[in-house]
Amino acid sequence: MDNKSESIAINKIWALRISTWLPVFAFAIPFLITGPQLLTGTIVNTFLYIASAKQLNRKSLYLIALLPSLGAVSNGILFGKFTPFLLFFIPSIWMGNMVLILSFNKLKNALFFPLNIILPSIFKTSVLYLTALVFTGIHLVPKIFLTSMGVFQLITAVAGGILTFSLFKISKRLF
Repeated sequence: MDNKSESIAINKIWALRISTWLPVFAFAIPFLITGPQLLTGTIVNTFLYIASAKQLNRKSLYLIALLPSLGAVSNGILFGKFTPFLLFFIPSIWMGNMVLILSFNKLKNALFFPLNIILPSIFKTSVLYLTALVFTGIHLVPKIFLTSMGVFQLITAVAGGILTFSLFKISKRLF
C-alpha cells in the first residue's frame, strides 16, 4: 500500500472513531463535569468545533449538536438540579449548535484565525441571546438567562474554538 492509501485509510479509521465517540462524550459531558457553565460549555463547544473541522457525516453532526442539551436535562432530572426553563431553550440550543458547526465549516478556510472562531461564536450566541430576549420579554424565563445565553455562550464558544485550534496544533506536532 502506498503512503497516500495508508493516509486515507488512517483518516477513515480516525473519522469512524471520532464519529462514534464524540456524540457519546457530548451526551456524557453534563454527567462527567457538573462544574460551572464556563467549563462544560467550553468542552461542548470544543466538540462542536472538532465535529465541524473533521467534517463528520450529517448524522454525527446532528447528534453532537443535540446530545449535550439532552444530557444536561437528563442530568438535572436524575440528580435533582433540573430547571424547567432549560426545556424552553432546547430547540434554540440545537439550532445554535448547528449554526456554529455549519458556519465554522464554511469559514474555517475562508478567513484567518481568530475570525474563523469569533464569527461562528457570535452567530451561535445571537441565536441563543435572541431567544432569551424573547423569552424574558414574554416573562417565560428569568432575566438571568440573558447572561447565560449571552455573554457566557460567547465566552464558551470562543474558548472552545481556541481549545480546538490548540489541540489540532499540538496533535500535528505529535504525529
